[in-house]
Amino acid sequence: MNENQIKELTKFCLDNGHRKLNDDEKEIIKSAIDQSSNLGELLQVMLVSLGFDFNR
Repeated sequence: MNENQIKELTKFCLDNGHRKLNDDEKEIIKSAIDQSSNLGELLQVMLVSLGFDFNR
């Protein structure tokens, strides 16, 4: 699986998961996913995005 496929899979999971995110939060995370330049940065985006749910 290449990096672009992983990014698309990550965005798919974000759209179809059971997390309570509003549309603006999803777009911010998707933008960060697209801007990640390697798998390490993508992992950091995924970990930081978990913090969006902590305030609910």
